[in-house]
Amino acid sequence: MNKSEDIKLLVSRFMEGETSLDEEKVLYRYFNSGEVDAELLPLKEMFCSLSLLNEPEQKAECTPKRTRRIPMYKTLLGMVASIALLLAVGSMVWHGQQQDYCEAYVYGKHVTDQQQVMKEISGTLQDLHQNEATDVDNQLHDIFN
Repeated sequence: MNKSEDIKLLVSRFMEGETSLDEEKVLYRYFNSGEVDAELLPLKEMFCSLSLLNEPEQKAECTPKRTRRIPMYKTLLGMVASIALLLAVGSMVWHGQQQDYCEAYVYGKHVTDQQQVMKEISGTLQDLHQNEATDVDNQLHDIFN
């Protein structure tokens, strides 16, 4: 018999509950090695987990090794967070400045003089107060007809 068939026989005896502790250790070592037969790969995780229960020092062999992508992911996440923070602070500074200009279109003319714009607004509000009988719907109706 070759090693693969011996392992398959041990696996079937293990499933029947007929293996000794030494035979189980052989199975645990086999499944913790990197040379597991393709036919037995579905059982690898189960035997790795069982070996951890019996022999905790094999934990390093059984757990998969992590790739170097995690530090890169953290670095990229940190860069994105920094850029978002800079954009937030920049927008607060940009919009926090008080606007010192006034802009309106009065009778089709572009007006930027604050006193003139306020004068036209006051006049319009007074006209609306004087014509209390007319409401906004009537005014819109008059404009669009």
